[in-house]
Order: sequence, then C-alpha cells, then structure tokens
Amino acid sequence: MNLQQLRQLVALADTLNFRRAAEKLNMAQPPLSISLAKLEAEFGVRLFARDRRKVTLTAAGAAALPHAAQALFHIEQVKAAVRESLLGSTGRLRIGFVGSATYSLLPKLLSGFRLEYPSIDLSLEESYTTALLQKLSDREIDAALVRTPVLGDLDAELHVLEHDSLVAVVKSPGPYDDRSSIDISELRDAPLITHPESAVPNMRAVMMLMCHEAGFQPNVVQEAIQAQTMISLVQSGIGVALVAGVTRHYSATDIKFLKIKGSEHSNRIGLALALPRDQRSRVTEKFLDFALRQAPCDSRLA
Repeated sequence: MNLQQLRQLVALADTLNFRRAAEKLNMAQPPLSISLAKLEAEFGVRLFARDRRKVTLTAAGAAALPHAAQALFHIEQVKAAVRESLLGSTGRLRIGFVGSATYSLLPKLLSGFRLEYPSIDLSLEESYTTALLQKLSDREIDAALVRTPVLGDLDAELHVLEHDSLVAVVKSPGPYDDRSSIDISELRDAPLITHPESAVPNMRAVMMLMCHEAGFQPNVVQEAIQAQTMISLVQSGIGVALVAGVTRHYSATDIKFLKIKGSEHSNRIGLALALPRDQRSRVTEKFLDFALRQAPCDSRLA
C-alpha cells in the first residue's frame, strides 16, 4: 500500500465512477483499475463492488475510507509544516535575555512577535550578558538581548535596539527629594551599590569610567547582579545604586531615580540583540527582522 493508492481509493469513493476518478487523478482508467485491484488483493477483501451499471463501496471500503482520508490529510499537514519551517513561520526560537530587558523591550518584542508568528514556539532564559554570549556561541540559544557595551572579543553580531544610560537610585524620603538629577562628582563619598565585575563587567566598567573621569575612586559597599536586588538594597538603606535608566519602570514609593550629569560622554549603555554570525535559522532571521522593525534606530555594532 502506498499514498497513491490511498488517493485513488478516496477519489473513487468520491466519484463512484472509474472514468471520473481517473480524470480527477490525471491518469488513465486501466492503471487505476489495476492499482486498486492490487490494493484489494493486499487487504484480502474487496473495497468496491462493481458491475456494468455502477460502483459502490463495500462495508470494508466504507470502513477504510475515513482512515485513508485522514492519512492523506496528515500527509498534507506534514508538507505544510515543512514549507512553513523553510519560510520561518513555524518552529522554535530560544531567546536569552538580561533582567533589565523585562522592563520594556522584551514584553514589546514578545507580544508583537507572538501575534505575527503564532506558530513559532518561544523558549526564554534569563541570565547576564557574558553568560548569554557564551550560550549563543555554544548554540544553546538562538538569540539574546544583552547589555552594551560588550567588552572583549565578540563572536556574535550585535544590533542595538535601545539606547540608555546609568541613573542613580536613592532612598526616599531623603536629601534628594526635590532633585531630578545629581552630578557625578556628588557621588564621590557616597556608598555605592554596583554590578560585580566578575558577572557584569560592562556595566561595572562604565561606572568606573564615569568616576575616573570625575576624578575619584568609587566607594563600592555592595555588589549585586540584578537591578531589582540593587534597588532592594537601596530601600534597605545600604547606599546609592547605579542602574540602567530603563529601571525607572520599577514601581516603588520609597526610592527616587536621578539622572546623572557630568558624565554624558562615558555614560552610554543600551540593549542589543545578539545573534550568531552565520548558520542562523529562518525563524531567527524572522525575529531579527521583527526586532528591527520595532526599533528603527538600529545600530549594528559587529
């Protein structure tokens, strides 16, 4: 039994006429008769009753028909799935992201992408930039939303989707309640909460450069990887945190976000989409195209 014989079975059952069934299948009538006779011989039972006037389904033929039609339907589904996979409209996409991407960029990208490509299965993993870039290099993920600047050798292609800068998070009420900004020099003796160099070297490097250009060594009293943890430490009265500006989306009444002045040249960070340089899937290319349409100010870094 083969697919062609199943198609012939369904066509003859639909028309109950060998000539019309052969026309429907774009074949001659004798080969159709021979093929169905072979199928009946394989089953050991007649599927059609034939006489000079008409063709009718036997009980065995009626029992086989829905299963034959279902098998042909599933074959078409397999073909459609393969075609959609080649077009990038179905499949699986593994996305890594840094925590600060969840405030604005990631929800915007995911909600829109899911609406446009509902058949693509998304797998998400949160980590920090250096770990995500390693996972991308090892092909454990397909794309990553990472923090810029990226330090050291980069084995990935970067597209900046969001520009940002560090801001100071202070406890409220406090001496800065009537302020919207703070000069970097005012942080000279402040107890600072920053990202650790071992896990988040890029953010730590930006902070160090800002302080160096202002002429002082920062007084770091506590380190934390996640911005939410750093903000919690501010709420606990530990010190002043320097976090990405997008963290302003964090809702709390006992803290205040201050723009940092006097370091505009060095205080430049952002969020970028990191991708493998080659051998990307169609699904990954679809995500890149969608992300760039959501962030038309894209700047390709590598």
